[in-house]
Amino acid sequence: MSQTEPFFRFDWFAAILLVGVVQGFFMSLLFLARRPHRQPYHHLLLAALAFTFACMVLEVFLCYSGLMFRTLHLVDFSEPANFAVGPLTYLLFRSLSGYKWTKRQWLHFIPFAVYFLYHILFYIQPEEVKYNAYISAYFPEMARLPVTIELFWDPLHWTWYVNELTILHILVYIIMCFLLLRKKNTTESPIPYFYTWARFLLYFFVATLVLIVVVKLSYERDLGDHFLAIFLVLQLFFASYKIITDSAFFQPVVQVKYEKSALSEEAKQDLIHKLKAAEQEKFYTLPSASLPTLAKQLHTSPHYLSQSLNERLGKSFFEYLAELRIQEAKAILADPAQQHLKVEEVAEQVGYMSKSAFSSVFKKYTGQTPGQFRKSAVSGSV
Repeated sequence: MSQTEPFFRFDWFAAILLVGVVQGFFMSLLFLARRPHRQPYHHLLLAALAFTFACMVLEVFLCYSGLMFRTLHLVDFSEPANFAVGPLTYLLFRSLSGYKWTKRQWLHFIPFAVYFLYHILFYIQPEEVKYNAYISAYFPEMARLPVTIELFWDPLHWTWYVNELTILHILVYIIMCFLLLRKKNTTESPIPYFYTWARFLLYFFVATLVLIVVVKLSYERDLGDHFLAIFLVLQLFFASYKIITDSAFFQPVVQVKYEKSALSEEAKQDLIHKLKAAEQEKFYTLPSASLPTLAKQLHTSPHYLSQSLNERLGKSFFEYLAELRIQEAKAILADPAQQHLKVEEVAEQVGYMSKSAFSSVFKKYTGQTPGQFRKSAVSGSV
């Protein structure tokens, strides 16, 4: 269109947004490549969430940089995605807790689908309408183009109140996440794999809602959206960091090798309860602790025990054993009554025959050597 402006801005805000767009689309492709097996499809959900974030950040990048003048057909193209973030985050939250996908879960996307269909009225408007919408949000001082509107795009005024609807929608799903977390706390034993990601999702989910409220109260129209977009970029990069440093994430919640397993969900849960009882007896402090010996103690097979650990706790037996031993070692090192013990003695007490092996694993899980941890624990209790 001949009347578009030649404006272009590329500063560090725009650079961060552009990098976030690339990162978001890359993450979505990465998780689509990790083909999920059966339930609960957390790879697909995270791929969809990353793709949604990338689309939202892309629109803000185009608007902030001024490139939207050259791509007017993309004005407000990601607005319906406001109503996909809540369901996707909640369903990912639910999926990582071990719940299976059912057809009822599609109902969560009804608000997104309804708003998308409603927003088609805006998609089919001429470029003059989209030009005016863009400058009214980002460049209100500029003159609007004359245009004859044959079909009004917002007969129910949903677009005018989209910010309020988005805040309410996200708030509902935050409450649902908290209720689900509370249910897990009261009905089942804690699952470290789930709670690590649950905290991450909830912290960012709540922070996103707070930032939306602050930005919309501080800026008119969409002028502060680049702050929201940068926060979404930070979420994408933090998620990448968590995934890279968490080897358990790419172990599907239901492993490929267990697809033909006859072990029922009730049997898995019962096995986990037996496992918790064995933890109380501190089986892991024995140097001979192994998958076969523990399976024999629990009256099951190593195969079924390994399956239950992978599906219910999201980790291998060796990761599970190491975490228990390090947790026990931390309690000993922080105990004032056991400060006289040498590091090698602590290692022996938690099942390690080698001081160097113990120190290596301890630092991997805590970021400190046993000596550094003991020193900080003692000084913190003074």
